[in-house]
Amino acid sequence: MKGKFLILSVFLQASIFALNLSNLNEIRIEHVKELLGKNYGRSVASVDVNHKDIKGLVSETVSKTLPKKYKYKASMITNAIIAEAIKYELDPVFLSAVIMNESSFNPSAKGTSGEIGLMQILPSTGKWMAKKIKMKWRGKRTLQNPVQNIKLGAAYINLLRNKYKHGQLYLAAYNMGPGNLRRALSKKIRPKDYTVAVMKRYFDIYKKI
Repeated sequence: MKGKFLILSVFLQASIFALNLSNLNEIRIEHVKELLGKNYGRSVASVDVNHKDIKGLVSETVSKTLPKKYKYKASMITNAIIAEAIKYELDPVFLSAVIMNESSFNPSAKGTSGEIGLMQILPSTGKWMAKKIKMKWRGKRTLQNPVQNIKLGAAYINLLRNKYKHGQLYLAAYNMGPGNLRRALSKKIRPKDYTVAVMKRYFDIYKKI
């Protein structure tokens, strides 16, 4: 009986994912417009594509960038990016660009300040976000898991997006932390280096279409 229930659960989850996938391009366009504002129409990111093209673009980016020993996880990582993008109404190419900028898609990446994994998350931030999204926290092992790392990173970006609204600000907050961003803004400094780096990768991915 448990086996049948598990199969049914997996089937239902796959059906829901397929249904949501059909709305992916609409989600993508809304986020692109948010990020680019009046520059949307002149951008390569405004290209009219369907969800299959976008998923294929993300899949190609993941497959080509992943270190050789992690190639077998390409499909799993692609699906995680797409699923979290749909969940938080993000452009999956944007999420891919953040990951590329943070770790070059290396699940084993370690930052100089203790950041871990694909989205370079600090254990303290990871533990905090895990509690918020009701994910079981197993310390560093959670952040070393590519799918869980993406779930935590996307949730954190969504939290910062809701707080700061503007793409430049929530990307800066993701990179330097809300406290450091607040101090910079209080000195009339608007950090942009990280945002520029991420958006360059963002447009580079879109140029592949």
